[in-house]
Order: sequence, then C-alpha cells, then structure tokens
Amino acid sequence: MEEHGALADDQRPVVAVANRLPLQQGSDGWELSPGGLVTALRPVMERRSGTWVGWDGGDTGIPARLPSMSIDLQGVTLTAEQVNGYYHEFANRTLWPLLHDAVEKPVFERCSWQAYREVNEAFAAAAVEALGRHPQALLWVHDYHLMLVPELVRAALPEQRIGFFLHVPWPAPDLYSRLPWRREVLRGLLGADVVSFHTEGYRRNFVRSATRALPTDVVVRGTTVGHEGRAIATTAGPISIDAAQYAETATSPETAHALAALEAQFAGRTVLLGVDRLDYTKGIVERLLAVELLLERRPDLRDQLVFIQIAVPSRDDVQEYRDLRATVEQTVGRINGRFTQPGTDVPVHYLYRGLPQSQLAAHYAAADALLVTPLIDGMNLVAKEYVVVQHALRRAGVLVLSEFTGAAAELREARLCNPFDVEGLSHLIEGVLDEPLAGRRRRIAAMARRVHQHDVHRWVATQIADIGGQAREPVRDR
Repeated sequence: MEEHGALADDQRPVVAVANRLPLQQGSDGWELSPGGLVTALRPVMERRSGTWVGWDGGDTGIPARLPSMSIDLQGVTLTAEQVNGYYHEFANRTLWPLLHDAVEKPVFERCSWQAYREVNEAFAAAAVEALGRHPQALLWVHDYHLMLVPELVRAALPEQRIGFFLHVPWPAPDLYSRLPWRREVLRGLLGADVVSFHTEGYRRNFVRSATRALPTDVVVRGTTVGHEGRAIATTAGPISIDAAQYAETATSPETAHALAALEAQFAGRTVLLGVDRLDYTKGIVERLLAVELLLERRPDLRDQLVFIQIAVPSRDDVQEYRDLRATVEQTVGRINGRFTQPGTDVPVHYLYRGLPQSQLAAHYAAADALLVTPLIDGMNLVAKEYVVVQHALRRAGVLVLSEFTGAAAELREARLCNPFDVEGLSHLIEGVLDEPLAGRRRRIAAMARRVHQHDVHRWVATQIADIGGQAREPVRDR
C-alpha cells in the first residue's frame, strides 16, 4: 500500500529496532512472523531499503534477509542470563506492571536493571552498525524493552534522526516515580527527536514524569521538551490495523466456512466473545465474574447465552502468568459446573490458543457482542478488528469497551464500561443486546469508517514524517 499523500515525499531508509526479528521457523524454513508491527512496517521498509534490528531468539542461521521481502535483518545475540534478566525479569516483571498502573506489583531488582542496560547497549551498537550501512536513514525504536537505546545511539551519532514509539501506556508521575531508575529511563527516551504514545493522556503523563524526575534538566513548551540543548517533540499517534486486509478476510470463503460452523454450533443462542492474550491486565477474570453474575441473576439465560473466551498463551515462563492461567481455568470450571444443565452445552467455551486469521474473523462475525474489558491497555487492536469485520459483513454486533483502553478515545460509539465494577459490567452486558438493531448497525459503521480512515498505513506514514521532521498531515474524521 502506498504511503499517504505528502507524507510519502521523504524516502530516506528506515532502521527499525524492536525486541524481536520479524521472522520465525516454518515448515518450509524461515518465514515472516505474524503481527501488527510487522504488517505495518514491511511495506514502508521495503520501499526504503531498510534494516530491522532485533533479538535473534537464540536461533542460528538467521538469514541476512528473507527471500519474500527486501528488508535486511540484523540479529542481536543474547546469552540465556541476559534474556532472563532483561526480558523475563526487568521488562516483564518490572516495567510491564509499572507502566500498566501497577495492577500487579512491580519487582525492582538491581541485577535485572543491569541486564536491561547491557542488552540496550547491545541493541544500540547493532543499530549504529546498521545506520552505518544506510546514510541519512531514520531510526525508529519500539517499545518498553528498549527505552535506553535513543540516548545510547545519540551519544555515538549526535546528528541522527531518532524516533521512539511506546506501545503500552505511560502511567501517572506518582506511579512512575516508584522506579528506582526513573531518571535513567527518561534520559534514555529523551535521546530521541520524537517520543510518541497512543493517546494524549499517556503523552501528558510522560511530560509530567520528566518535569518531576528531571526538574532542572528539562524545559517544557507545549508538546516540546527541551533537554541538553535539544528540542524533543512528544506526540500522540494511536496505532491501528490493516483495515482493508481485515475486511477482505471477513468476506473470504475460508471465513464463511468457519462462520457457518460456528452458527450451526451455537444456533439460537446469543454469543458473547472475548479475545485476549492471557495477561493480568486484560481483565479476563473480572469479565468471567460478570458473566457468572449475569447467569446467577437470570436463570432463563443459562441455555440461551454462550460466552467464548479465546486466550492466547503468553509468557508461560513467568510465575504471575502461570498463576493467572490457573485462576482463569478454575473460574471457567466453576461457572460451567454451576450453570450447565443436564443434556445441554456449557455456557462458557474456553480456548487456550491462538486462531488462524480466518477462524478469528469468523468468531468476530458470529459474536453478538465483543467484550473488550482490560483493566488497562495501551490501545487494543482486537476492538478495531471486530468493528471492521462486523461492518464488512453488514452485521450489528455491540462493542463493550473498557474506558481504560487507548481505543476508547477513538471508538466513541462503543458501550464503555468500568471493568473494576464487575456487577455494573454484568448489567451492561444484559442491557446492550436488547438495543434496536438499526442503532447498533449505525455505531458499528461509524467506528469501522474511522478505523479504515486511520489505518495502520496512515499511522506508519505519520510516524515516519514526524521522525523525519515533516509537518503533520491534518487528520479529519469522515
């Protein structure tokens, strides 16, 4: 897909730095990994002859590039000790819970901080090497794993144009201040020319955190932060999906076949759906409890309603995630044990696995309501996928969306909820499906149009323009 309008003029190469390389071992050898970031960056990097820097996953024989794409790959090799300290400990037990409003208590250990610094230094060195092969390239660093990289690259290449995008929330200053290395992380990010977030709220939290932790080192003017003689732009740019591709998948024969099977399986029943990585931020347990309260209050719904929860495995080697899986599975078992009538189907279907895209689209199409109820979420692309699939098939599903997601700022026609209010959520679920079909269809259409207009390709183009120093293209809703 072409880059958007005037934003396409700057054709400098892009060096992207992310935690993992965008490839995996398939049945026929190395292949492109699935995932939104890979889908978003591939076309722009292929046109600009870019390089992707990322951890090699401990695999040997990583190709210099995949035959199917003209993007150079530069792997960063880490020891098992570094992977444990940097990724499992500091990234996932310190930064992840801290940045997600400490819904799980962060763990602060100096040995994992040391590993995080060492690995960020290795990524920065690889980025500098890649930039040496691409004169005038733009550097785009991604996510909480690599927040020290901008400053480290800046020290080696003072004139380099650097952008950083955070794919998760940035918490309020009071919460961020708990991090013993708060100043070091902020200085790392302020090595960039542009630091970008999903929402204006996250951006403001970052600026307030910088002024609180570095009061004598930063000067704030509007959305610009002055630091060490440089002006750093802070921006809000919500990531999105490839809406056209999702609409095409929704209308494919594979999706139609999978949808027919679901409709036969659940004929005559109202279908509620949840789709999440198995993560304690996603509010899965609270969602299950809300469904349980609804079935308890409304015995007549016990054979008329089904809730399908798709939980994609995540970080099974972290104890908190193993504990969460056990809690979810116990809760599902209890609900089904309480409310399954002899000779009838269970009210909760639990799938602990990911699904191929056509099967996932079929589930989106079959769902009378999608329950997106994280306790906090940087964006949540599942909500955007649902409205696009529903609209493509002219359906009238209801999106129940946590007000604590980044997506809530864009998908304004959704039915917003407070996932911490379990009883209130159960009443909301009970009420939304009684709303007239025409109104539901109008809301789905409005949200789908917005997602199509502000798709992932526009997001990439705008981010690259910001890093390159171009003026932003005005964005207007249709």
